[in-house]
Amino acid sequence: MVNVWYASCPPCRVEAPALKAAHAEYGAKGVEFVGVNTRDQAGPAAAFEETFGITYPSIPDPDGAVLYAMDGSVPPNAVPTTLILDAEGRVAARISGAADQSTLESLLDTVLAEGA
Repeated sequence: MVNVWYASCPPCRVEAPALKAAHAEYGAKGVEFVGVNTRDQAGPAAAFEETFGITYPSIPDPDGAVLYAMDGSVPPNAVPTTLILDAEGRVAARISGAADQSTLESLLDTVLAEGA
């Protein structure tokens, strides 16, 4: 699962508890989580992660190179965006805007079931 975010983004702050909960549950099932921080310097990014208890890694992307490499899967101004990738690394689901816990769980369950 890839989540694109930045610290002062209001919807990113809203979805952070759902992402933390999904990571706790699905990380134990082998789902890998990574964030892509689109705007922040190290200090604000770390403060956000500490405030919301986010423990999965985030890649800094201040120049947009990581988003560009995603080949259009995430529009540059669509933050937050969450991508759920299948076992082959293909985008199986996309959430534009704040993700809620029930939607994340439903999509992750579906993708995991398809890969079983």
